Amino acid sequence: MSTSNRPMQDAVAWVVGGAGSLGQTIAGALAEAGARVVVSSRSVEGRWPVRSADGTWSRGAIALDLASGGQVDAAAREIEDRCGRIDLLVNCSAAPVFGDFLELDDEDWDTVLQAKLLGYMRTMRAVLPGMAGRGAGAIVNISGRGGRQPTPAHLPGCCANAAVNVLTKGVADIYGPRGVRINAIAPGPIDTPRHQEIVQGNALVGSAASKKLPPVGRLGEPRDVADAVLFLASPAAAFITGITLPVDGGGTATV
Repeated sequence: MSTSNRPMQDAVAWVVGGAGSLGQTIAGALAEAGARVVVSSRSVEGRWPVRSADGTWSRGAIALDLASGGQVDAAAREIEDRCGRIDLLVNCSAAPVFGDFLELDDEDWDTVLQAKLLGYMRTMRAVLPGMAGRGAGAIVNISGRGGRQPTPAHLPGCCANAAVNVLTKGVADIYGPRGVRINAIAPGPIDTPRHQEIVQGNALVGSAASKKLPPVGRLGEPRDVADAVLFLASPAAAFITGITLPVDGGGTATV
């Protein structure tokens, strides 16, 4: 592959939540584009490929609980020590909590917020000093369509997604003058196990939400989201920051 087809050549990318189908696809796409990819996840069972700092492929990841600020900071330091810097952070974590609004307790809500909003805040906080110090860097936060168009059985996740979009814009405004671009991607519906969980959860509370196909007539694929990440992380998006990009086949009902 020519250098012109590898827009992330030698960039160091940290994919948080890389064990899921979406995170795996994003990590693989970044590696194909030339990035040195480090993956972190709650689970380190070694079932997914990781492109290590020396350019070779191994199997494994950094164990990371996003609810622990200490673990997040330690993971960022480990990557910076091993690779010299972090050029790109992709936040792609979630917590599969579904149910009727009145049946969800405080712990359910806290689990989702820790995995998504507060977890994203912690990883961003860990990498921004280095990026701002170099005057360059990019962050892509995966939120979700539910941040603008909530579904009945997934309200904790939808609220977390909306908060991630606001966090993205707010921090992008602060760090844009320092050379760091920060954007969000709102996927949905993507053909992953998580989408099926959302459909089943909505059915249990008597809603047909999420069953209808978007205007393009198909579910999205994980690669559709990965391609959007590649764009927002690349020099082609040098004048884009603070946005939330829908990758949903036109399914969002509002403009």
